[in-house]
Formats: sequence, structure tokens, C-alpha cells
Amino acid sequence: MANRPEKFDVVVSAVVRSGPRVLLTRLTDHDYWFLPGGPVQLGESAKDALHRDILDELGLEANVADLVAVVENAFVLDGVAHHEINLAFEVRVDRARSDALVPGMEFRWFDAEALYDVDIRPASLATVVRYGPEAARLPLHSHGLGR
Repeated sequence: MANRPEKFDVVVSAVVRSGPRVLLTRLTDHDYWFLPGGPVQLGESAKDALHRDILDELGLEANVADLVAVVENAFVLDGVAHHEINLAFEVRVDRARSDALVPGMEFRWFDAEALYDVDIRPASLATVVRYGPEAARLPLHSHGLGR
């Protein structure tokens, strides 16, 4: 990224599966999808942050399991340059519901076979979403960053 990012975050993401389906979310004014989750607050563990995000966004109790991927990501959103470290965990929820509690967010279950035509971001996490954690060859992937 040529310009210095204006925002740096550590974020957590949930890989939530129900049989052959995976749960994705999007902001209703954007056309791409991503894993549910959000930023880790100062002093909060990654697993606690993800549990809180799933409860706040979906009203679901989450069992945060194994770390399946770590992604370093750089992107521009609404004109603001971001740099993030994204920790993706396998998550089990108490029921397969996808009603958003946050205005402007949509949650949807996708069949795994339909994911090939879905724009999932960050792109480096899309492999884990589409093929499962065993498809991740390296623990750290970078997207949008130079060497």
C-alpha cells in the first residue's frame, strides 16, 4: 500500500458451518461478503471478542474453537486506508439463525458449492471459507500488502 494506512485493527472472524453451509455477512451497501466478526477491543482476548461480536450481531451463543487462519490485510473502505491482522476461528453456534441485529448488516447461509461465485473478502480467507481450514497451507497470508 503506497500511502500509510489511517486505521490499524486486530479483528476476529468466525467460520460458522451448519452441515454443507457457511454463514457470511455483508454491509447492505456493499456487494461483497465476509466472515462475521469484528475488532478486538483493547484488553479483550480474541476469543472473547468473537463471542461478543456473534452475540451482538446475531444474538447467538458462540463456542469459539480452533484458530484456522491468520491474515494480514490492507484495503481501502469508504476512502479510508486500513491495515488489519485478522484471526479466523472455527465457531459453533447454538442455532442456525441468520437474522441481523445490527442495522445495515445482512447475514446469509451459503451452500459450500455456491461459494465459488461469491466475492468473499479478504480474498486470502476465501480459500478457508470455500475448502475448510485444512486448505490453508500457511498460518499467515497477506493480501493487499507489498513485500
